[in-house]
Amino acid sequence: MKRRGGKLVPVIAVILALAGTALFFLSRPPVLIVTDVPFAVLYGPRRILTRQIRASAALFRLVRPVLIAEGAGPDVLVFAIEDAASQGFSRPFCVLIPARYAESAWRYREQFPGTPVALLEGRSEPGNGDAGSEGLFEFSTDRETDLYRAGIGAAVLDRGKRGKIPVFQDRFTQMTEMEAFRRGLRDQGSEAEPLFPRSYVELANAQDISCVILAGSGTDYLDQNPAFPVMLFTWLDPEITAKETVIVFDDSPWALAVPAVKMIAGNQTGGRIPSDILIISERIADKDILRQLKNALRGSRQKPAE
Repeated sequence: MKRRGGKLVPVIAVILALAGTALFFLSRPPVLIVTDVPFAVLYGPRRILTRQIRASAALFRLVRPVLIAEGAGPDVLVFAIEDAASQGFSRPFCVLIPARYAESAWRYREQFPGTPVALLEGRSEPGNGDAGSEGLFEFSTDRETDLYRAGIGAAVLDRGKRGKIPVFQDRFTQMTEMEAFRRGLRDQGSEAEPLFPRSYVELANAQDISCVILAGSGTDYLDQNPAFPVMLFTWLDPEITAKETVIVFDDSPWALAVPAVKMIAGNQTGGRIPSDILIISERIADKDILRQLKNALRGSRQKPAE
């Protein structure tokens, strides 16, 4: 009996340790991410669940969505956040809110000044960060790093052919970001020619295209049944993108949540965060190209200084 009891002691100790860890995890202030219904449908419920699990593990605190109807007013949104917060052991560690609900973010901050609130600006420019001292933080997408990394990927897809690479931009694209794309090509050893068309019509007679980058515009190009690999800047579920899409740059709130929360924890009032890159392996038949893409993009987290 003593021997059997002796064997149970380590098991009981492990169970108690796990229980204690779980209790500590659940008792930590959670992170709440406001998510409206249309976004949830297009992003994919399964992807949100996966992101939720990964973010919770990375931050070692519960990360939970606050699901609201599209266009919900400030009062409704504040109530939804408060209702989600009341389901935990403590007040939220912080609340992440898409910039389109900025008015609601300010309303919540006014009612709960002790809880940091972050606006996720997407591709627009972030604010000056002065509001961070009052609990309102602002983060936007690091487009320069994204386009630099797109240049790295485009160079791999070009395979040394020196082809043409159209980059469709949106109204927020800066000259420094276009130069970052060129720099990415050069740093990967490519002599491919980048193009910056305003419409797919300009590509009607283009020859030797290696790949196409849709960085916020030009999605109508996909309706032309392109025969080239596509890099798509979007938070859409990759499963519903065109079969030519091989790389997705995701700058959704769920993709940027972990670095944003870490910045908030470090008292950074704002900043730019690179998109999360997804390589759709099953759409790349050439395994050598797939391997090169993974290796090249894994090592391109930061753009080099000029």
